Amino acid sequence: MTSDNRVAILGGQPLIAAPFPRWPIWDDREREALSATLDSGGWWDGDGERAARFASDFAAYHGAKHGLAMTNGTHTLETALAACDVGEGDEVIVPGITFVASAGAVLAVNATPVLVDVDPETLCLDAAAAEAAITERTRAIMVVHVAGAAADLDALTALCARRGLHLIEDCAHAHGTFWRGRGVGSWGSFGSFSMQSSKLMTAGEGGVLTCNDDRLRDLARSYANCGRVEGEWFYHHVRYGANLRMTEWQGAVLAVQLERFPEQNRRRNQNAVALGEALSRIEGIRPQFRDPRMNSQGNYCYVFHYDQAAFAGMDLRLFEKALGAEGVPMGVSYPSLNELEVFKRGDFGPRLRASAPKIDYASLRLPVAEHAARSTVWLQHRLLLGEPDQVLDVARAVKRVQDQAAAIVAAGG
Repeated sequence: MTSDNRVAILGGQPLIAAPFPRWPIWDDREREALSATLDSGGWWDGDGERAARFASDFAAYHGAKHGLAMTNGTHTLETALAACDVGEGDEVIVPGITFVASAGAVLAVNATPVLVDVDPETLCLDAAAAEAAITERTRAIMVVHVAGAAADLDALTALCARRGLHLIEDCAHAHGTFWRGRGVGSWGSFGSFSMQSSKLMTAGEGGVLTCNDDRLRDLARSYANCGRVEGEWFYHHVRYGANLRMTEWQGAVLAVQLERFPEQNRRRNQNAVALGEALSRIEGIRPQFRDPRMNSQGNYCYVFHYDQAAFAGMDLRLFEKALGAEGVPMGVSYPSLNELEVFKRGDFGPRLRASAPKIDYASLRLPVAEHAARSTVWLQHRLLLGEPDQVLDVARAVKRVQDQAAAIVAAGG
């Protein structure tokens, strides 16, 4: 093998030479919006309307009646649970594959996260596993739309209606995901979106909580605004609440991000479908299942299943390193929640002490989630904003690594 055709990890040239689009994306429109906010002197939502208007427009884009602009996607989940009156002694079902904040929000309201397994193809909450985990203490099911792939909302909405449970949609990965013509975040009691730096729309931090129910919206707004009641005296506090409001600076940036988002979402979807078709032709590679009931997928990451047996036994981390060396922007899977130290040790303070969950998380096994964490490849979403042929180079890079897998394994990376 000559140096000209060696993979990059063995000293060759990367297959993908031109960089993919940067993230985040911004231009003079964000600068102008921030300058206008500065000049207005109204920098918090009590003196402005940018954050509130953005949240309303964002909710409408996803088909939800209400949108609340908040600090981040962790606080939106906490607020949703609080508005649903979930608290001490209650249980909330949470999937094993998700960021720790999904379960952390449950702990924040003194409730118990019940961790269940995921669907092996979508990596989203398995509806049958969720139903099997319901007890008399269950108050809500938190569904996470992993990498923008919608969980089975038909099955989960029916399950929650039948069992009298709240459905909380964690949509941190799923801006622009539509299920049977309706945006995620509009199906359950609440939808929670994150605007953190890596997300599909961002102001560095931020979050939006969506819902359709007027009463739940009022309770959520009160919780996020120091227990106030909209329209009442500023120092009239009727219940416990926290200060979880988005700033006008963030609202100004996100309003511009929303303007360009539909075209970005269209481009990501087009490229994701083409990439999936190309990857499916490579032995040992299986793209995350794209349910035909989804009209579009937000694609926070592009995820595929990896079988190391088809790559000369190359372990996942070495494969990720080799693919990254070819110029592919890499991410990494979350561990299964039950394998995080916080759950193994039960270190839930200072929120929970005497009322800490009694579940033996250290002995809990979630075989599908655990396997997925060790066998799925997560690519950064910015690559889906590249030119179509550049995106298809990702599949060519995977095949190139496969063709030289034995040499890579022999060299030890």
